[in-house]
Amino acid sequence: MHTDDRQLRDLVAEQAAQWYVAHRDGTLGTLQQNAFMRWLRTSPMHVAEYLAIAGVARDIGDAARQNTASLQQLLGEVDGMDRVVPIHAVTRESVFDMFSPYEYRVRTRARHHACPSHAATRSLVRWVNVAALMLVTTAMILGLRWFTSRPQVLNYATSHGEQRSLQLPDNTFVRLNSDSAIAVRFSQHHRLVEVTRGQAYFEVAKDPARPFGVRVGGLLIRDIGTAFDVYRQDSSTTVTVTEGQVQVWPVPPASPRTGWLRHDRRPAAASSGRPLVDLAAGHQARIAASGRLESQGPVDAEQATAWLQGNIVFEGESIAAVAAQFNRYNNSQISVNDRRIGALPISGTFAAHDVPTFVAFLDSIPGVHTRTLGRRIIVSGRTAGKHRD
Repeated sequence: MHTDDRQLRDLVAEQAAQWYVAHRDGTLGTLQQNAFMRWLRTSPMHVAEYLAIAGVARDIGDAARQNTASLQQLLGEVDGMDRVVPIHAVTRESVFDMFSPYEYRVRTRARHHACPSHAATRSLVRWVNVAALMLVTTAMILGLRWFTSRPQVLNYATSHGEQRSLQLPDNTFVRLNSDSAIAVRFSQHHRLVEVTRGQAYFEVAKDPARPFGVRVGGLLIRDIGTAFDVYRQDSSTTVTVTEGQVQVWPVPPASPRTGWLRHDRRPAAASSGRPLVDLAAGHQARIAASGRLESQGPVDAEQATAWLQGNIVFEGESIAAVAAQFNRYNNSQISVNDRRIGALPISGTFAAHDVPTFVAFLDSIPGVHTRTLGRRIIVSGRTAGKHRD
């Protein structure tokens, strides 16, 4: 989607939300109802965005039920009216700014009639009735068809060192780690999220009618009422379950046209007809990019998801691996130049952004030396008589 198209859709969605709030609060007068109908007829995009927020059975249905004229009478009113309304340029002004010019035209016309108030009122009521009937009879054919044929994909991302909390349209809670991105695509029958890079933690809202799945490359993680963490790296994907249970299935390549997995309830599985791995709470699996299961077993889930509290927890991990974790969250980057030093195992708990304390900890290890060059911290072996710069 081009930037201009995205901006236009965002603007229309904002206007639709304003209209929905106005309907909900019952603040629309006759003139405003008329302006609302004119706004809807401007474009199928307006219809689709409003239906997505309010639904046909809410405000639009209420407008239709207020109609007291017969179908034949309303169709007679339609005769001679233009049925195609051009799409005009949309501005950033509030949608309610459209009321003033319309009120001016009505009042000007009223001054030239014998019974101005009654004539203007009857004209507006007929117009609202006709517009409501046209909208209800065509919404399912035009608006809903247009909306369902072009499902929206919601994209969320974090930059280096940033974390973000999200609530998806189904009330699923998502926490994005540093330098991570997901794409969300929900429909009437499924909920699918793709982790395109980095790490995300999911607390899935229950909805038996719409299965929830997370795609990572050639894997589909099917939720069975749970909370779990997905960490996508170049060489492998790590799945950690903190509550409930998940299944990890191999899936066919994404559609070349859409870039998305087919949304079948039963994903393609291995020849055995079983998932690649079935994980319960407190268990973790690491799957290679090739689809091979590298490891599976119990894990300290609290430690594995320590990043949710802004911490880095490690036990018996190499200095190089821990340094890489710090580099995910900070502008100061740690470089381990000595392979022997980089392989030394260390344990501890640190705030993810507390680089100085971690560097001081490294400097306290016998045989390890650090020096700082701008935003780069170099870790190497300490030689006799050598001290930190």
